[in-house]
This record gives sequence, structure tokens and C-alpha cells, in this order.
Amino acid sequence: PGDGREFCVCSANAVKIRAEDGRSVSEVNITPFINNLPFGKKTDCFTTADASGSTSQATNIMESLEMGAKTLLIDEDTCATNFMIRDDKMMELVHKD
Repeated sequence: PGDGREFCVCSANAVKIRAEDGRSVSEVNITPFINNLPFGKKTDCFTTADASGSTSQATNIMESLEMGAKTLLIDEDTCATNFMIRDDKMMELVHKD
């Protein structure tokens, strides 16, 4: 409504990615992002009734890609910080304080 949003376009197969603490996950391979979980829990066929922020975000990415998403929209305010900070480029952007 006059603020510029009417000029924004987005791919029809774009997906918003976020962390969802407590979500259920069933048999998703999250090893591209996480492979060391407490108690030796496997990540190649990850299943839980109560996912953490990081495991839920990794799951959301993998599920989105599996469904054919070509664009992932990521807002750092709704993501798991400890998931995002794993990337070297993100470490440069996010200050330690």
C-alpha cells in the first residue's frame, strides 16, 4: 500500500525457513548440517517428538529442498543462532558479544 511492497516479487517455490522448537520430526537426513548430537543420536534418519531449534531448522531446510524449493528465505530473528553460526561467513557477520 504505497510502501514499496507492491514492487516485490518472489519465486512461487520460495520457502520461509525458521526454527521451530518442539516440533515433531520423522526420519529426515539432517547430516549436511548436523552430525554430532548428544548421546550419539543419529542424524542420517533423524526422528524426535521434541526437536531443538537447530535440529528443527535443519529439518525445515531438508524438507523444503525435498519438496522442490528453489529459494530459501531466512530471517536471522526466527532462526536458531547456534545453527546459523556454524557457517564461517555467518561467524564473520555475527559479533561474539
